[in-house]
Amino acid sequence: MKTNMFVRVAGPVIAISAIPLIVGVASAWRVNASYKKVSRQLSLDVAGLRAGEELAIGIRDVRTDLNQYLRSPGDEQALQAAMTARQDVNHWITVAEQVAATERDQQNVAHLRAAFETFYKQLDQITHGKIPPAQRREKIYQLVHEVLEDKLLTPAQLYLDTYEEDIANSNDKNLQVANGAVLGLLLLGICGPLSGLVAGFGIARGYSRSIVRLSLPIQDAAGKLNEIVGPITFSAQAGLEEIEIVLHKIADQIGAVVERLQESRREALRAEQLAAVGQMAAGIAHELRNPLMAMKILVQAAAEADPPTLAARDLLVLEEEITRLERSAETFLDFARPPEIEQRTFDLRLLVGQVLDLVSARAAREGVQVVCTSPENRQIPIRADMGQLRQVLLNLLLNALDALPAGGAVSVEIETTGAAGNGSPGWVTVRVSDTGRGLPSELGSKIFEPFVSTKPTGIGLGLSICKRIVESHGGQIESLSRPEGGAEFTIRLPAIATPETSVAAATVPAPAHS
Repeated sequence: MKTNMFVRVAGPVIAISAIPLIVGVASAWRVNASYKKVSRQLSLDVAGLRAGEELAIGIRDVRTDLNQYLRSPGDEQALQAAMTARQDVNHWITVAEQVAATERDQQNVAHLRAAFETFYKQLDQITHGKIPPAQRREKIYQLVHEVLEDKLLTPAQLYLDTYEEDIANSNDKNLQVANGAVLGLLLLGICGPLSGLVAGFGIARGYSRSIVRLSLPIQDAAGKLNEIVGPITFSAQAGLEEIEIVLHKIADQIGAVVERLQESRREALRAEQLAAVGQMAAGIAHELRNPLMAMKILVQAAAEADPPTLAARDLLVLEEEITRLERSAETFLDFARPPEIEQRTFDLRLLVGQVLDLVSARAAREGVQVVCTSPENRQIPIRADMGQLRQVLLNLLLNALDALPAGGAVSVEIETTGAAGNGSPGWVTVRVSDTGRGLPSELGSKIFEPFVSTKPTGIGLGLSICKRIVESHGGQIESLSRPEGGAEFTIRLPAIATPETSVAAATVPAPAHS
């Protein structure tokens, strides 16, 4: 559910936010590529422009030196200077060849190279040949006008003009790239707020639909609660604040409904108990008939005797039957009228020790070994009704002894479990097990229901009373048949973090059991 909600809310936002991101990345990439292209072209144009300028200057210098020679026939230094300038001109032609990127530039440089080679070849022939001075000046004059100016200087100037034009074009392209960058930034600035507006509208619309869908079950729940606890007003066009207020009201009303259900449950339980009282009558009549008959026979026999007396054995039988009647009556009363819980804090180990003392004589007489294990050298504080908890433990131990008529072993284990990480101090567990026949598999959890017993003379109320006592203390009780044989009952009660006081358990009469 959380993942689905995240996709529904974050998905459109991410999709819309990706638009300005894509625009920004595309604009940045385009501007960067354009700037690199323009920068490379501009670098070549600048290098070509400089080569053209230097080349034009070198050719003019050569022309100047040759004109000086023509004006002064005996000035050999001027002729030698024109010959020496050959290296500079050749260098800048080579640079021009290196930076020529277009076919047009390459053709211009090739023409300059051919004209340069032709000019200096002819100049070498004139200067090194055996030609009269007058004829030499004439040939140099023709060479300057026909080759140097027409075929070398004019193409060099054209080459220079071409690169000046290229630089102007590169500047225009640079301006176009700058304008494109401004347009991209402007588009990005528009897309950002616009996408945010669209995303906000989409989210608001999605939440509005969610609120409408949420309001339907809330209205349904409010309508159902109206029939039970009173009216709850709710508008179909409610906002988040109104929904929150209505949910708080519904929570309060649900709490009231839960209280009513708990009260109804208690009343239903009470009704079940009252209904069970009617079933008790037959049991009471059966349980009281036999001991009363025995007492009646003994009394009649004693009355008919001459002199009327009762033997010690008869008195013992009479006492046991009367005790049995008293226990049955107490069990019926405990089931029909549960006593109030009087909680106080005490050490569970002391209570278990006293209960074990109560059954030790019978266990020794029947050859049953009773073993108790618990955490050593520390108290186990617990807050409960000491008398009722003693009744539960004693009932379980007496049932265990009843299951071992030929001897065996009974084990009582006490352990504590730590907090679960939610602030609870944990649990105290008491486990009572024996090595008897175990519990019938067909009973299962019915073992704790009223009037269910595994003993022929049992009433079947002892474990039901134990379960009610443990649950009234906020605990749990469970039963099982152990794989190695015997029955096992586990009591789990809430522990307390710090004992208020450590109290030794007082002695109370032993409760009835079944």
